[in-house]
Amino acid sequence: MNAKSNNFKERNLFLTFAKENPKQLNKRATKTDHPLVSKEQWNILFPYRFGSKDTGGGVWVLDPKKDFYTYESFMEAINRMDKIKVIFERRCGTNAYKITRIDKVTGESNTFRTDVDFDAPRNADKEIITEEVDYESFLNEGDLETRKRELVAFFANISHETTGGWDAAPGGKYSWGLHFREEPTNASYAYPDTNYPPTPGKSYKGRGPIQLSYNYNYGPASEFIFGDKKVLLDNPDLVIQDAALAFQTAIWFWMTPQYPKPSAHNVMVGKWVPNDLDKTKNRVPGLGMTVNIINGGVECGQGKEKPQVLSRIGYYKRYTGIYNIGTDMDGVDDLSDCGCKDMSKYGGDSADFTAEPCAQKPAITFVKPIDDQLIKQEKFSSIEVTINVDQKKSVLKTITTTIGGKTFSGKSFSWTPNSYGAVDLVANATFENGLSATNTIKVIIWDGVNLDCSDIPVWRSTKIYDKPNNYVTYKNVVYRNKWYAGTGNTPGINGVWEKVKDCGTIEKTPPVVNWQAPLNGKIFETKKLSPITLKAKATDSDGEVVSFYFVHNGANIAATKSEDTYTGKFTSSNFGSFTLEAVATDDDGKVTRKEVNFTVKKYSSNASPIISKISPSNGLVIEQDKLMEIELKALITDDSGVVDVLFSIDEEKLAVTKSPLGLYVINWEPKSFKEYRLTIKAEDDEGVISSKTVSFTIKEKVNGNSCNGTPVWESKVYSKSGISVSYNGVIYKNKWYASSSEIPGKSSVWKYVQPCGGTILHCNSPKWLANEIYFAGDEVYFDKKIYKAKWWTKSNPKRSNEWKYVSECTDANESVKINIYPSIVSDEIHLTITPQLDKKVKVEVKDTAGNLCKTLLNLVVKKGRNVFTKNLSSLKQGVYIYSVEIDGNIQTKKIIKK
Repeated sequence: MNAKSNNFKERNLFLTFAKENPKQLNKRATKTDHPLVSKEQWNILFPYRFGSKDTGGGVWVLDPKKDFYTYESFMEAINRMDKIKVIFERRCGTNAYKITRIDKVTGESNTFRTDVDFDAPRNADKEIITEEVDYESFLNEGDLETRKRELVAFFANISHETTGGWDAAPGGKYSWGLHFREEPTNASYAYPDTNYPPTPGKSYKGRGPIQLSYNYNYGPASEFIFGDKKVLLDNPDLVIQDAALAFQTAIWFWMTPQYPKPSAHNVMVGKWVPNDLDKTKNRVPGLGMTVNIINGGVECGQGKEKPQVLSRIGYYKRYTGIYNIGTDMDGVDDLSDCGCKDMSKYGGDSADFTAEPCAQKPAITFVKPIDDQLIKQEKFSSIEVTINVDQKKSVLKTITTTIGGKTFSGKSFSWTPNSYGAVDLVANATFENGLSATNTIKVIIWDGVNLDCSDIPVWRSTKIYDKPNNYVTYKNVVYRNKWYAGTGNTPGINGVWEKVKDCGTIEKTPPVVNWQAPLNGKIFETKKLSPITLKAKATDSDGEVVSFYFVHNGANIAATKSEDTYTGKFTSSNFGSFTLEAVATDDDGKVTRKEVNFTVKKYSSNASPIISKISPSNGLVIEQDKLMEIELKALITDDSGVVDVLFSIDEEKLAVTKSPLGLYVINWEPKSFKEYRLTIKAEDDEGVISSKTVSFTIKEKVNGNSCNGTPVWESKVYSKSGISVSYNGVIYKNKWYASSSEIPGKSSVWKYVQPCGGTILHCNSPKWLANEIYFAGDEVYFDKKIYKAKWWTKSNPKRSNEWKYVSECTDANESVKINIYPSIVSDEIHLTITPQLDKKVKVEVKDTAGNLCKTLLNLVVKKGRNVFTKNLSSLKQGVYIYSVEIDGNIQTKKIIKK
């Protein structure tokens, strides 16, 4: 993964964040479960996670005491990250950043990083691109399918990073995500870095779901999570001691952009749009692009998919199957967006930085004179002005410069000042494509004697003065740099700066007060009045603050001091708008009063009525010997009150009665054995309406407790895969762990096998049944054709686009059961062929152009189960198609050779 590569070193894009206040964290709502993944689904997704052990005979069991990657830890990580929002300001065409963190609990903002070249002369005129990253948007942006696709892409990548699977692993190779906590190595992964120096004796090997590696990644992750880079630099093992912290490092990495790379989050939710250069480099949204972001330097752009990428794809395919969504961004299920073999990796091409649209706009820059330049003239004389025009893809039409009421044309001209002091030069250019550009600089004309210090710019510690003769003021003194002055060269201390003159008597300045919480205009919505935290910073440049307090309506509120920060508590006696002051007094008796305005509102957002605990539940099958009454009910609640409730069955309205505590009930008798739709609508006293619909089936009961010796399904946990059960007259087999709530025929964990009376397979597929639910990948025989389900469906294969045509099937009376695995092949492929009669079977492997690469079988296969193992080591890596021909009928499927 990227955490093992040096992608972050390209710009040292490391995030530094203030430490969270634990008392404030508790004020945001805490989520205990997630709408996209339940605890039971978590166990299905990661059945062999860290803490699993082999109890013998290949049976693996999860030890609860050693379970590290728990569902609760994942949720705790999301809760912690929800409280952070970050504003990234970046100079167009560069990765020079200014980064501000906002505490969403207190509203406090803090600009914690400004790159030295953010305001460098070469960047100062470039447009600032602002991007807001709200970490609460993780798995919370876009429609339901988009959010599911981000979830499975995230899970696929962290599963590969921590995989413990192998080809013959129990449950399948791609059921072994989150199996390892750390790399099994003693290597230090220490890298010389001035910002994040490694602590002697510590190892920064891969740890956690994203396998965070190297000190230059542990450091910024630590700053973000703890507000202190030393926490993880000194204690990297914390990542394997606190599982929520481990997940936090993965979410941080997933959500944070690293220009010119987008964030993996923005890719999967469709917010990233490839620019023209990206398109030429085959960078397209999808799983493959997230691989390029995470570890493209190792895994992408090599003409064939690396084994690491095939592993990520394998996990992704499994997870998209569980969630019944297509693998690709457009919902198609053909893996076309999942690889990165033809995708250019990042690094080494400066064009990646300047390809964004803002960098393609024309621009103008003053070459002579430069901004804030002091020009000494004892008598007025001409000054040469030169402007550089970057036309980009356009052509310059006009360019003019206005100086003190006079206008000059052209890219170069001479100008003679007529007064001393500061003068603005304003240049404007127009271009044939309709765009325009402007630039303004200030110069100071000096007679060599009288120098107004107010005209001289203040020295900036973050600015690089790359040319000599820049004049600045620092501590009421004017200085001139004799040569290049870097960020560490301070006037009056470093010899690069030469003193020019004192600025005279220093006027004593009052304290500077800045409110940090609440921010001006803040609105607090609350159900009851409670204390509000007040926080302000007070400093004094020429002395110290000796007194500080808050004021409301003439009453002082005591403040507690911590360095330059003061905090207090304010509790209003009523809802409304409030004005408070922060008052600071310095040792010279100067006073500063700073107001803040905010509003406390009674929480009044009217949520729609909540409809829950519906019975019958969605998808339920109710078996009856004869038609009889059943109970329809739902729990309906609302903050303000429910005034109207309507139940309807297939458009027929039903009278319903309310029971205590909001439970609405009606007894209803079905008219026939079939599927019904129950719709419930509820309206509250403010006219807001909610509606929910469920489907259930009334089915005639099949007598008997078993099906050809197959036990009846029970509402219990089936922990091992491959268990056969009967349910509603059909035999099913579980693909993996099945929870007690996963009902055969309703959940994709259960694979349809056959009706209880047995069935004849047609071209290795069962006949389509109108009352059966099918899931993604299920194949059926219908009207002499084989169809494959794209996703969950009950529709007719011939009439619905929810089915994909696979092949013709003219042999409708005899069957051959064929299983060829794995679909992602290393060296060997296994063929299990079970014909009902002796059959001539031909199996060939072809490339995607249809050229024959290898014949695996061409013989008569005897009746019964036959197993063949064939070697494919001679094939190159890539995608192949195998075809199975039986009595002139041909079936084809795709395999990947890694």
